[in-house]
Amino acid sequence: MGDGATARRMYEDAVEYLCRNIDALRPLIGPEAWEASFAVVRDGDPRTVAWRNAVRALHHAAAAEIPGGLGLTSTMGVGDWPSGPPEQSVGWVCPTDRCARVDLRGGATAPETPTCALTGRSMRRVGG
Repeated sequence: MGDGATARRMYEDAVEYLCRNIDALRPLIGPEAWEASFAVVRDGDPRTVAWRNAVRALHHAAAAEIPGGLGLTSTMGVGDWPSGPPEQSVGWVCPTDRCARVDLRGGATAPETPTCALTGRSMRRVGG
């Protein structure tokens, strides 16, 4: 996966997909795989091997029911990951930095702070 930036983006995409489809994915993944891995993805440090292994475990469990699982490719390599969204972005980010992608739901004009589907906590506003 090159220098690691592509790998990080793929993990972020997988976690973002998980967040956006959490209610549909939980029963498809099954209670054993869900209980063993979800807490690590929710609470763990995205820079660790344990966190990446947990994302992969959820991906493989989802792949049994959904073609492509969470969207990871079979070969993943991770180098030094950049942290956080670009400074010029305006919007909302995960409160625990699980995903560096900026959610632009309303950006600076959003009437209220959105909630992160993964953690259930209020998202952080960035930029602007």
